[in-house]
Amino acid sequence: MSSLLLQSVRAHATVATAMLQRLDLVAPQELVLLFLQENGRSPQSEIVHFLGRDRSTVTNTLQAMERAGLITRTPSSTDKRTMIVALSGKGRRLCPKVREIWSELERLTFGGLTDQQRADLAQTLADVRRGMSDLTAHIRRDPADRGARTTQERTAR
Repeated sequence: MSSLLLQSVRAHATVATAMLQRLDLVAPQELVLLFLQENGRSPQSEIVHFLGRDRSTVTNTLQAMERAGLITRTPSSTDKRTMIVALSGKGRRLCPKVREIWSELERLTFGGLTDQQRADLAQTLADVRRGMSDLTAHIRRDPADRGARTTQERTAR
């Protein structure tokens, strides 16, 4: 099952990458654009948290997006250590196109499924994500434990 899930994610990512290239974007730039469209100007730390990636990786992504004219980054007026990220006009204009791509990607990925199959899959994936988020939270707290223990073994400690 893990292999099948990984293969599905990789195939999905390959198609998404090709589609995003139409807009001269790479993952996760589209997610940053949509996050900012929905949330408005945001501290860079909120974007780091949203993406679930390390700070340096997100900083590199945001710097590339700034060079491309998709976003602006300015120091906070209340805390000079904090960078505030906002959409530029160019980034704002790309958001509807990104949403179109995500809709097309979803149609291509799940279009062969019935409504019931899509609902069941969404529920199953949400259940898997919930279980994995418990495990990843534990691993972040205890890096020496790389998930070798089951949930039952961890709670028995």
